[in-house]
Amino acid sequence: MVKTLAMNDFIFTLNSGTRYELSQPGWLWLIPVFLVFTVIFYFAKDKYITKSTAASLAEYSTKQPLLHPLINLLITQSGQATNIRSFNLINFVIFSLLIIALTQPVRMGEKLPEPPQERDIIFIVDTSVSMILRDYILNGERIARMSLLKVVLDKFIQELKGERMSIIVFGDHAYTLVPLTSDQTLLRNMLSRVQATMAGRFNAIGDAIALAVKQSSQFNNTKKDSKRKRVLVLLTDADQPTGKIEPVIAARLAKMAHLPLYTIAIGATSATAGEKQLGGLLYSPVDLTLLQQLSSITGARNYQAGNPNALKNAIRAIHSHESNKRSVKPVYFREPLYYWLLISAFIIFSLQQFIAVLLTNYKRNTSQ
Repeated sequence: MVKTLAMNDFIFTLNSGTRYELSQPGWLWLIPVFLVFTVIFYFAKDKYITKSTAASLAEYSTKQPLLHPLINLLITQSGQATNIRSFNLINFVIFSLLIIALTQPVRMGEKLPEPPQERDIIFIVDTSVSMILRDYILNGERIARMSLLKVVLDKFIQELKGERMSIIVFGDHAYTLVPLTSDQTLLRNMLSRVQATMAGRFNAIGDAIALAVKQSSQFNNTKKDSKRKRVLVLLTDADQPTGKIEPVIAARLAKMAHLPLYTIAIGATSATAGEKQLGGLLYSPVDLTLLQQLSSITGARNYQAGNPNALKNAIRAIHSHESNKRSVKPVYFREPLYYWLLISAFIIFSLQQFIAVLLTNYKRNTSQ
């Protein structure tokens, strides 16, 4: 029993909740046309071979010998064999099944996941020597800044399915570790190889931001890519910036390229959180003032990851602020059903022909 029916989309919803749709409903007009023709032929009095025609054929056969040996059988059964009625319920059912198969009926299942957001997210990861400082406490134990950054960033990458991401690492110089790609496996594998001092001991923040701006521009030179939202995420402790480009100038370049630069301060902002035994490394807290200045230039925000949960919340906040969802119609799982109609029509047609052959043989045997 039909519960709801949307004729505009030809979607039928049954009481059981199952939804059906006709993808090509325009073929349905053939059914009433066929019905009209069958009714006309049904009431027509003319037949292919009438009884008078059969009698004339019998009279002609007595005067002119015919070569076909079964002419007598043809004459005696012509009234039955050729008295074809155009209106046949079985033929109408077969024809209707074929027409409905042309409409491509489908059964609609669960709603498919929405397409990924069209975003390019470039993570700028600090790998200077200060990232080995252990000013985070997790489960009662101190962990390094780099260790926490990799764990949280790995989980964040897993959530961004289908989006393009890139990883830039910087120390003395800035390098592209992974160019923009949607391959999560590649991103996670390369992230696991990131280590402190892999790009040098110092902190070329400005060079890294400029490299990210250049990479983002190179990957967005088509009309399709221009609709993608581009985001820069800088994860650093801003410890004594070095490099050829000043961080503030690099941030202005990002602003000119319409790239929001989100900054996440990794580490504590006070020297009291430092570890007592540093092995000769001078402890330096996060330069929060510089990071706030860089993000404000581009109209973005700065987050302080004072603890593991704060870092996780900062990344999720960036994810929600820079959303780029497309307004698309819901897409559902569609199971085609046309082949069941074709199989049914074939079975009915085969049975009809089989029964017709049996009846013909039976009448022939009884007439003899």
